[in-house]
Amino acid sequence: MSALLPLTLAVLTSLPTPTPSAPGPATPSPALVGTTWVLQTVQPAGSAPITPGTRLTRPTLTLTAPTLSGSGADLTLGGSTGCSPLSGEARLGTTGPLKTATLLLRGVQGGSSQTCTDAALSLREDYLNLLRATTRYSLNGDTLILNAGKGRLTFRATTGGRMNTTLNGAWTVTRLNAAGRDLPISGLLNVSFDGPKVTLGGSVGCNALRGTGSLLGNPARVTFGPVSSTRMACPPTQAPAETALNSLLRAPLTVTQAGTTLTLSGAAGTLTLTRGPQPTATPAPTPATPDPAATYTLTRVNGAPAPVTARPVSLTFRDGRVGGVDGCNNVGAPYALRGTVSGGTVLSLTGPAFTTRVACPETGVNLIGLLDRTPTLTVQGAAGRGQTLTLTVPATAAAPAERWEFQAR
Repeated sequence: MSALLPLTLAVLTSLPTPTPSAPGPATPSPALVGTTWVLQTVQPAGSAPITPGTRLTRPTLTLTAPTLSGSGADLTLGGSTGCSPLSGEARLGTTGPLKTATLLLRGVQGGSSQTCTDAALSLREDYLNLLRATTRYSLNGDTLILNAGKGRLTFRATTGGRMNTTLNGAWTVTRLNAAGRDLPISGLLNVSFDGPKVTLGGSVGCNALRGTGSLLGNPARVTFGPVSSTRMACPPTQAPAETALNSLLRAPLTVTQAGTTLTLSGAAGTLTLTRGPQPTATPAPTPATPDPAATYTLTRVNGAPAPVTARPVSLTFRDGRVGGVDGCNNVGAPYALRGTVSGGTVLSLTGPAFTTRVACPETGVNLIGLLDRTPTLTVQGAAGRGQTLTLTVPATAAAPAERWEFQAR
C-alpha cells in the first residue's frame, strides 16, 4: 500500500471547480476545508440511504486548517452530531496509482449524549461510527461524500459555503426572559463563539456556570450540552434566574443577530446578548498599587457575591510576591506590575506559583488560574481598611471574562 501523502493547504482550500453541464459561467465549488457541511443521508453498511427526519437537527461537519505553521495536513474536526458537539482530528492525502483522495479521522468524539432524544441518539451513533471508519472522500459541487467501507455519509454545503464567522468572539448576556417576564441578573455571563464551537461561562445569580455547545444549521441554532455549576446555597432572589437559564439551555436555541445585539430563543425563554463585557456603573478606577500592609478579601465574582469557602479567599502583595488563600490552600508567586490598560496596571507572574496541598471540598475558586491569565489590577480608595482592589481579564475563545473584587480588611 502506498504511503499517505499530505496535501498542502493551498490544495485543500482550492479544490477543482466541476465543469458546468451547460454553457455559462461556472459556479465555484465550496472548499472542503473551512465549509460547514450538513448531513443529507446516512447509509450504514448493508442498508439503504436514510434521510434524517424533519424533527431531528441534522449533524454537521467542519474541517478547519491549523493556525500554526509546520503542522502539515493535520486538520481540526468540528461540527455536531445533531444533539451534541463533535470533535476530533483529520488528515487528508492521496493513495494508489489513481491518486484516490483519502480522509482519515482520528479521535472522533461526540460529547455528552444526555440531551439526546432516542431518535437523535440512534442517528448520533450511526454518524459517529461511520465517521470513525471513513477512509475516502469525493467532492462534487456542493455535495461531499465520505466513504466508510461499505457505508457512506452524504453532506451538502450550507448556503454561502463558508462557516459563519460573524458571531465569533465574546457576547455578554444583558437580559434573561422566561415565561414572558424578565428576571434580574446579578452576575456576568458570557457566551463565546469560535466557528461551530460555543462556550458559556460566568453567572446570572450566585453559582459559577460552565458549558459547551455547537452552532448548527441554516438558519443557525445553538445546542448546549450539560452545564456544570458550583453548588452554593443561594439567596431566594437569585435562584429563579439560574433555574430559568438551565431550563432554557436544555433545548436548541434559535440564533438571531442584529448588529451588536444577539438573541438566543427557545420554548423556555430568550437570552439577549451584546458584544463584550458591559461597562459597570462604578466610577472609573484610578491606577494605583496595592497596599503592602493590607490583606484583600474576595467580596464579589462577576457581579455575584463571593462563594462560601472553608477559608476566606484573600490576597496580599508584599516584597514582590502575591500570596493568599484560594478558599482552602495557601498560594503564592512572584509578580510584577507592568504597563497601563483601561485605567489599571497589568499583573504578571514572574516565576512559578506554589500552593499547599490540603484536601479541600470543591469550591469553584481557582485563584492561581486567574493570576495566570495576566489580569488588569485596579485599586480604588485610600490605603487602608475599605480600599477596593479589582482583577479583570477579557474573554477568550478558551475562557470567559472574569471580574473579581476584593476589599482591604
